[in-house]
Amino acid sequence: MSKETPQTHFDFYRLAKSYEKTGRLDDALSAYAKAIELRQDYAHAWFYKAQLHQRLKQYNEALRCAQRALELQPDWTDHITKIIADCKSKI
Repeated sequence: MSKETPQTHFDFYRLAKSYEKTGRLDDALSAYAKAIELRQDYAHAWFYKAQLHQRLKQYNEALRCAQRALELQPDWTDHITKIIADCKSKI
């Protein structure tokens, strides 16, 4: 990513994905949150934030994010319901 300061929801989403790849998971969560703050209906950020929370065993937060992603993108049911079921089984 360029050295410019991220400004759009997509900039923060890309930054979050980059942080995930390099193991900076807390920074990734913060960047996903910023992307969502800038665009509440950005389903990709909700979905990947849910996956990351699930990976970190933060099941309540993963469930909340996954449910929001599903509201925004009902056609992603197959992927999202797996996260929801897994989280519910561990809460």
